[in-house]
Amino acid sequence: MKKSRIFDRYDRVVAHDSKYTGEEPSWDDSKSLDGVAYHRRRSTALSFYNYYCTTKDLVDDVAKFAKSQGYKSDIIRAVKSNHKYFSFTASKLARMLNKGMPSTHEGWKEYCAQYEGVNMTEANNDIQFVKNEIDRISKQYAEVKAETEEANEPKLSVVDRMNNKVNDKVIYHLDTMLDEWSSSETKVEGLNLLTLFKSDDIPVRALGVVENWLEKLRISLQNCIDKDNEFDIEGWSFLSKPAIKNRIKEIDKMSSQIEKYRGANTKVRKPRKKKVKTADMQVKKLQYKESDDDYGVSSVSPLTVPGSRKVFVFNTKTRKLSVYESDSEIEVKGTSLKNFDEIKSYGLTIRKPDDILPIIANKTEKMFTKAIDTLKTKRGKVNGRINKDTILLRTL
Repeated sequence: MKKSRIFDRYDRVVAHDSKYTGEEPSWDDSKSLDGVAYHRRRSTALSFYNYYCTTKDLVDDVAKFAKSQGYKSDIIRAVKSNHKYFSFTASKLARMLNKGMPSTHEGWKEYCAQYEGVNMTEANNDIQFVKNEIDRISKQYAEVKAETEEANEPKLSVVDRMNNKVNDKVIYHLDTMLDEWSSSETKVEGLNLLTLFKSDDIPVRALGVVENWLEKLRISLQNCIDKDNEFDIEGWSFLSKPAIKNRIKEIDKMSSQIEKYRGANTKVRKPRKKKVKTADMQVKKLQYKESDDDYGVSSVSPLTVPGSRKVFVFNTKTRKLSVYESDSEIEVKGTSLKNFDEIKSYGLTIRKPDDILPIIANKTEKMFTKAIDTLKTKRGKVNGRINKDTILLRTL
């Protein structure tokens, strides 16, 4: 079953049972409330959130409250990651305070005196109550973290440390920027990401996290202009079209800064040098004919084939002479020759092997080249394959 949405695009609790619970309590008129009305609404709000929400649902409200109180990002992260240990009452109060509820009311003593059984300390300082809970969780987290790190060093992987660094040094500032953008209806300016990246030495491979953050925001804004998504349209409806375009323009500027930083800090990797196998490893599986009594020829050592610029082979069964030539070095892989020039290399059938083979095997390059050129047999392509009928005639 699909889980119902807890909050709408305006960050309001979706009250499916509003006919029983009412809508989420607001605090726009908090200044006009007397002590009794203030505490009644406070009590109603606590019951309302108890009905619709869980501690996990309100973790962002706790983080927002902590941020407004000046807590550092590492403490906020600790509270969010340990939300299941956070007081539910403190979570609800954090949301209420974020929504504009005063921390206390000057008529709280009168309220307590009016209702029998009400504790004199009730609602005396809700801000301090939530802060005490944040301090408790952060202290507990720090102690557990220290014990864990001591017992299981190293705890964080390179990727985890990199992501934490980007979240602390960059995403945190982007979140703050977005809060400012959401509270202003006029033109805004983006962050100078180049300065952030350079000052904190952000690695190039971590830039994708920032790019994804910006791209999601850009898509949301563009959807509002294109009227493609009802939630994005509602979410940015307080902005005029020029104001939305201004924000998209600033996002594009920041994206360009990312590319500029990436280009300036990406190290060009040298191509990996191909590891050349030794000659004996290359010819390990090579099949060839060691000698042939009919033609009176013998094969040269196969170890001379790898690294040669020219190789002459003769198939005693088909009487085909194959000449392999390379501009670099001929290689052997399995039972075939590799890295030869397919244009310069050729094969032809020898009509009188007894006349031409001794010249190729024993004479100078100039002499056997002249002898081969006198042959009128048509030359064809070669495929590099060597088999048990092939004599390795000569290598150069």
